[in-house]
Amino acid sequence: MRITGYGSGFGQHDAGRDRAAAFRAKHSIGQRIKGRILRREPNGLYWVQVGGEELLARLEVQADPGDELIFIVRALTPEIMLQALAGGMSAGDLPGLVQRFRAAREVFEVNGSEMFAALQAVPPDPSLRLEAFLKALEARPDSAANYAKVLALLTQVNSSLGDKQTAVALYQPWLLPLRRRQEMLRRDRADGDTETSSSAVDPAAGAFEFRLRSGSDAASLVLTAERPEACGPLQVEIAALVRGELGLEPVMLGPSRLRRNNLGGVLGELFGDVPSWSSGGLNTRV
Repeated sequence: MRITGYGSGFGQHDAGRDRAAAFRAKHSIGQRIKGRILRREPNGLYWVQVGGEELLARLEVQADPGDELIFIVRALTPEIMLQALAGGMSAGDLPGLVQRFRAAREVFEVNGSEMFAALQAVPPDPSLRLEAFLKALEARPDSAANYAKVLALLTQVNSSLGDKQTAVALYQPWLLPLRRRQEMLRRDRADGDTETSSSAVDPAAGAFEFRLRSGSDAASLVLTAERPEACGPLQVEIAALVRGELGLEPVMLGPSRLRRNNLGGVLGELFGDVPSWSSGGLNTRV
């Protein structure tokens, strides 16, 4: 929905833009924020105090002035989107767990940057890179501890998916050691094929995703990137990894331009369709 004013800013465009920038600077996707209902306007909109800011928003849950709600930050660009948690929803909800996984992953990847740089010298064979990765962890207790935290959170993410989810979240940073923010989803299809989606950030190509569909005798791979014209080395490396893992030559589609979403990497697919929130919420357009 559209925000028509902020606190004492009286709806001034520049004030709204500054407040939106301040909100984005202080918050991240998946973060939980406590909000309080201030008052209801005659037109049905509510003034809500969230994250230190007063937002005029359409609230899609039943609430009265003075009520406190917990919101999840669903998106920050191009719109700020917040979802109100339904009553009784666990604080360890899936978006919150994914956000904690991503934060732990960032610590691990930043602190282990020298280790990953050394792994790049290993040929693009999954088993060779995994072996080198495990040996590197043995020599770096701090990195091993950080990696264990990442895996523990990933286990919680998978445990929260429930029986209806057909995907398994994975983290295999040894596959593409120079790429950051790696995350992966693997699904078994009804036709017997396996579908693997992965996202990360490449120094040259920017944010990218690849989607691999593999069967017993064929594999196809779709590659999209923020800068597809810079995908040459990445494309060669991914194809080599597929050959090493599956023994198949993948049919490569792309690279084409990546359509960015507001949920980060492919784990955001677990959240479903962002605007369709069964628990209601508020959508702030600034």
